[in-house]
Amino acid sequence: MRSFLIKENGCDSSEKECAVLSYDEEKDVYHVSIPASVNPDNLPAILGILARKGIREIEDRWARQFVKERVVPPDRQNIGMILRDAGLGYYSEFALLVYTSGRCAMDEFFIEEIGVLGEKRSINEKSGWDITEA
Repeated sequence: MRSFLIKENGCDSSEKECAVLSYDEEKDVYHVSIPASVNPDNLPAILGILARKGIREIEDRWARQFVKERVVPPDRQNIGMILRDAGLGYYSEFALLVYTSGRCAMDEFFIEEIGVLGEKRSINEKSGWDITEA
């Protein structure tokens, strides 16, 4: 399992941590954990909508939608060139997400890997949050 902090670049060049994205490569399953201390207004759009509804542990369906919104779609006209530039031989949402650090033109959010996870302790230590699921 690989885990990433979802961060926002502030106007003052500061970085704000707002959630943790986890990906299980063996099962091809995403998960997002949003700490209760994070204001929904300080999240990427889809995550903010879910947080406003009280959903802070986001399962694969919506976490995957978040990822899809941040990567080049597979039917993009010049996808072959994009994959070549990324050093990929085939389309992979996850590989493209990592390659671009989750950056997209819609907002100032990005991801930063915090490690390959076998334990939740390392997330909690690196983020300062108490993440109970991942």
